[in-house]
Amino acid sequence: MQNGPIRNKVTCLSRPVILLAMLVSFFGRGKVYAQENLDFEQGLTGWLTKGNAANFTIDKTEHYRGDHSVRVGKGYGMLYRHVDLAPLSVIQFNAYIKSNEKGVNAYSFISFYNAHHKLLLTYKSKALDSTGWQETGNYTETPAGTKYAEIGVENDASGKGYVYADDFSIETNIGVPKTKHAPLCNVDQYMKPFWRSDTVYNETVLLYSVNGKPAEGRLLFMPDKIVSVRNFGLDKAYSPGTDYTLNGNLITRTAHSAMPFRADTSFDTKKDLAWFNIQSQWVAVTYTHHDKWDGPIPHYKGAQLPHTMVKLRTKQPLKIVAFGMSITRGMDVSSYDTVAPYMPTYVDLFARQLRKAYHYNNIKLYNGGLPGSVVDWAAQYADKYVNPLHPDLVILDFGMNDFWRLTPEQFKGHMQTIIKKIKAANLNVEIILLSNMKFDPDYVLDSDKHKLWYQANLEGYNHVLAEMETKGIINLDMCSISDAIYKKKKAKDCLVNPLHPNDYMARWYAQGLAALLVK
Repeated sequence: MQNGPIRNKVTCLSRPVILLAMLVSFFGRGKVYAQENLDFEQGLTGWLTKGNAANFTIDKTEHYRGDHSVRVGKGYGMLYRHVDLAPLSVIQFNAYIKSNEKGVNAYSFISFYNAHHKLLLTYKSKALDSTGWQETGNYTETPAGTKYAEIGVENDASGKGYVYADDFSIETNIGVPKTKHAPLCNVDQYMKPFWRSDTVYNETVLLYSVNGKPAEGRLLFMPDKIVSVRNFGLDKAYSPGTDYTLNGNLITRTAHSAMPFRADTSFDTKKDLAWFNIQSQWVAVTYTHHDKWDGPIPHYKGAQLPHTMVKLRTKQPLKIVAFGMSITRGMDVSSYDTVAPYMPTYVDLFARQLRKAYHYNNIKLYNGGLPGSVVDWAAQYADKYVNPLHPDLVILDFGMNDFWRLTPEQFKGHMQTIIKKIKAANLNVEIILLSNMKFDPDYVLDSDKHKLWYQANLEGYNHVLAEMETKGIINLDMCSISDAIYKKKKAKDCLVNPLHPNDYMARWYAQGLAALLVK
């Protein structure tokens, strides 16, 4: 039994506030567990127990909230709820517990089972013996094959004293949109490689005003013709002259334009690690051009993944598992945030493009991204989340939550452990290592003494992942690609917040992955 990657809403990252800011809109987007009596106001209704029935008592004198709590002891006791769950879904539970004296230990836990009632994995808190109410719980992902979980608290078997529990909360399917929308964008157009096409569709630009001057932003290429300028949701068009002017690749908002913009004063530029969210505040520009992309270009590497390519060319069933973090899950692309134009996640776009390019549909994608996850958690549990799915191809996408604390060599060691565990189940499984984009350089102030170390770590991850390429393992370098883009456009043109790509940058991820396997 192990601690999960994130516990009690505090991550094991050295900068926990970063993750909390990232997840502030993530929690509350799931399904609140429907069963009642999570606060014991109706006694033990709905709860299951293990141990002597006399060890479980509804207490009216000790309670965190409301009028009742449950008392467990003396003697061993386990109190839990049964919760049906989907595999690879995100779940959060919290509870409050206390002991009647120091040394009387209590634990919270979540245990996952498959349809045959086989235990798959348990996360258990450290021993807690506070005599004051203490919050506990876990935020994690359900392993592959999960059918249900048991969530609860237990005491140790010492027979000493009592523990009290109260005010459980359980949220399931976190991050799953309540309503699924069809894309309003042309996905085929969105997958035309930026470095190859002479037409760019809906490139995002954040019009930015400095010192009260007109808001402006740059396009990646020098346009020959502007086809359209629209809002991010694509349901409103803007007119040249009336709403904007164009000078080279610089778009400037007119004084009375209805186009969205942000002023420099709307960002806290003097605060280190100042979070922001600019979802849907860009304009989307479609234009033609004849100049060429002079940055890094993802190249075909199919020869290094022979088993995957044989399956694609002969139209055999192909299973893809994406194992990673919030970017993997798709956090903050428009479909995930349930805002127009509802573009699919980068891994969904990639799988769709493979089906289109190789003319068959039997390509199954499993998304095992856990927002907030770190690479050492993945190294510990890869066999629980990946291997039961029997993948042919695995995308490993970590790093954005790791550069705060891990050197490139430490990161490499954990990635090697993940690969070793995955290949222990199937030597023929093949791997795509994803080197992640750079974060917004303005997010960490130059005065932060750790900034260069953070940046060096992220760049170092890119180097060690590239060095790990061999037969059966390839790398997509989004680190260098994003760096080249930021030199031509603002990072905020491409990001929803300091650490997550918007639709435009997510398309670079998807197009890059497709280029590795499609000539």
